[in-house]
Amino acid sequence: MFPIKKAKSTLIISLITALVLAVSGCSQSGAASGSAQTSLKPQLELVSEIAMGDVAEDKIPDVTAASWTFAVQPNSPIVSPDGKNVLVVGEDKMTFNDTTTGKELWSKATYGGIASYLVDNNRIYMAEKYASKKEKEHGYIICLDSGTGNELWKYDVQSDLGPLVAANMPAGTAPSTSCSIKLVLDEGNIYATGGTSWKIKEDNNKAEVLLCINENGKQVWKKEFSGLPGLISMSSLRFIDGKLVMGNYSYGDSISGPACVSAFDTKTGELAWKYEIPNDPELASSGATNVAVEVVGDKVVAVAHFGKAVVLDANGKKINEFIAYKPEQNQNYTLYTSVYASGLAAGKDEIIICPGSTTVKGASDVKVDVQHSDSNSVMVYSLNGELKWKFRLGGQVSASLVKDKYLLLSTLHNANTLDYSYCGVYVFDLTQKTDDTNMDTSDQNVLDKYVGFYKTDGAVLYNCLSASDDGKVICATTYPTRAGAAKTGKNSLYILKIN
Repeated sequence: MFPIKKAKSTLIISLITALVLAVSGCSQSGAASGSAQTSLKPQLELVSEIAMGDVAEDKIPDVTAASWTFAVQPNSPIVSPDGKNVLVVGEDKMTFNDTTTGKELWSKATYGGIASYLVDNNRIYMAEKYASKKEKEHGYIICLDSGTGNELWKYDVQSDLGPLVAANMPAGTAPSTSCSIKLVLDEGNIYATGGTSWKIKEDNNKAEVLLCINENGKQVWKKEFSGLPGLISMSSLRFIDGKLVMGNYSYGDSISGPACVSAFDTKTGELAWKYEIPNDPELASSGATNVAVEVVGDKVVAVAHFGKAVVLDANGKKINEFIAYKPEQNQNYTLYTSVYASGLAAGKDEIIICPGSTTVKGASDVKVDVQHSDSNSVMVYSLNGELKWKFRLGGQVSASLVKDKYLLLSTLHNANTLDYSYCGVYVFDLTQKTDDTNMDTSDQNVLDKYVGFYKTDGAVLYNCLSASDDGKVICATTYPTRAGAAKTGKNSLYILKIN
């Protein structure tokens, strides 16, 4: 069993102190005013911090390297809907813990690395991680009993995908990624995408399958896809009115056609509708387009990475579109920011958009002192395109969740300044109203919206945040990283709760 370290204090501090921490990264020893203590809102408390083992030096990624997250296999948590347990899956081992005590209930070896998984109150569904630069022999979806960890069944996605790849990928070509799987669960069925991509000189291509598998591990239907822009890229899988919706990626409208949102009938797998989102040269730093989707009530919101949001009804008809952010000019440079699936979340009647770091058009290695004014922030928009409120986080969002009335965000370091002061978990109450669009930490209105911040020791990587359905039990995992020779952070699981 991993050692468990109880918090020395419960982090019940004033909101003013928490806000200062969030923005400046000050220590928790700052004194809170007596007036602030009399108007406390629900706050984050550390239940347990669990060490997840040492990380070998050659496994610690350098955040200054391009695409540094691709090779990392962090410990990723999934909290059960009732909040009683958390499954933590690492490269070699998975553990199932009680969230009240932190006690390990069972553990077992991980199946070759896990990339996508789901937990309900009785079962765990997992998908093996893709292989890079080589063909993957098998790509299993595995179902476990959550109480014991015993395997109930497994399904080999590669048995469906492999023949399709063989028919489309030229002989002797090594895949870029092989059998990349995403999962989503709805009404007892597992829906999965599986894809293999390859590149010949400058030409990219891929083959994909879309599967429906029942709770007994039997295939209900299968659909095959080949070519670009393809079925799915970085988008999440979402459901609306009996349809499964997702967004894809285009290398350029003239190269592979526009990126789009696609909706599939959940009973048959047939394409129900498709909506294309062309690249916008006035907003985008290149000809590529990445589209991610969220479902807000009875509407689909598709967001292109360069900031254009399109609101569709359940039948794919456009209702509205708006621009969440635009490029900004700074001296001789044009500053851009972008958002992907990890920075999108759906409120009751609003879309949450969390743009990431600042980039410079045509010069990815150029470092500028000034950052885009919307980078590393959270912005909440109505579906009419009205900005309800914005809060500057400082660090890049690595995961965004809406659970009941709470918006939960985890953050990495600031990629432009390499500042780790902002790493942690932020919580906002979406039901509270604020008079000011741009919230400032000195404004008392912020206290109604902001619930709390817990500063972690190191970055919370992508897909390393999870919470119960009511949002009150939150788990996040950190992983050590380095910037050149300087190393920061621990390999830990944080179990938090909202009082």
